[in-house]
Amino acid sequence: YSAVPLRSQGRVVGAVLVSQSTLGVLRGLYQVRVSVFRVVLISVLVATVLSLILAGTIARPLHDLGRQASALLDSRGQVKGGFRVLNRRDEIGDLSRSLDQLAGRLRERISFADSFAADVAHEFRNPLASIRSATEMAAEAEDPAVQERFHSVVASEVARMERLLTDLREIARIDSAPEEEFDRVDLNQLIGHVVQAFCLRGPDGARIDFTATTNPVLVWGCGDSLARCLENVIDNAIGFSPTEGRVAIALTTSPGEATVTVRDHGPGIPEEHVDRIFSRFFTYRPGCAAAKSHTGLGLAIAEAIVRNHGGRIEATNHPAGGAVMRIALPMT
Repeated sequence: YSAVPLRSQGRVVGAVLVSQSTLGVLRGLYQVRVSVFRVVLISVLVATVLSLILAGTIARPLHDLGRQASALLDSRGQVKGGFRVLNRRDEIGDLSRSLDQLAGRLRERISFADSFAADVAHEFRNPLASIRSATEMAAEAEDPAVQERFHSVVASEVARMERLLTDLREIARIDSAPEEEFDRVDLNQLIGHVVQAFCLRGPDGARIDFTATTNPVLVWGCGDSLARCLENVIDNAIGFSPTEGRVAIALTTSPGEATVTVRDHGPGIPEEHVDRIFSRFFTYRPGCAAAKSHTGLGLAIAEAIVRNHGGRIEATNHPAGGAVMRIALPMT
């Protein structure tokens, strides 16, 4: 309400009172409160429904993937299962597919490690058995010439084990080392240096012929690693070539790619072994004396180096006889 005084000759003689009921105002405030409550209630219900939907579409699948990841390995560290791939076209489906692929690669890696250990044990068992037999027979022999022959067998097997250890260290370095520092490498010059090093070893073995290009052939890579790759491939070709044979090396280019071709004039590769020629510890000894000294890791090391350089290596047989190795590397 509101009051206004009435004055007469300076004196207050009365007052005028004006009042209005507040019922309408209170009713309006009540309606506002009801509307706010409705909005809050609807918001809570919508949030609850959305939370349940999110829990069913995101949280629960993530929880299931976490549970599958916890049960992926058994007590022996073996992969005993995989991930259930979700038939979804969103990020959760992509995650389940990626985890399933990761589990597959992990299974392959563990299987490879187990077989690698068995292969290493097998490769060392043979020379150790030869050393033991040679030492026992040398101890029983009385003729110095016979003893010397057995001692040479021991020395040869020890050298074989040293080569095997060197190759094992190299392939372990390639598998575990961080990315190498790459620079521009001239394949013309690099192959020339590698061939010259082989020629300086002496006249024994096959002759090496290198057909170079007229211009530098630049690739992006590590010179030391590429040299090791070429050494292994050329050494393999020499080992499977006749003593007076020839190893032909050619360097060619095509748009964006350089190809090194190494051909020997040996017996070639049996068709059933072509797909396995770059497998670790795979050896094929057709009777060549030099081939018997190979550890079965040289071409595997070469393949790993080429793969790390973004290239490819393949083995085929030449129609006229002998094996052909082709190394393709991307040019700068």
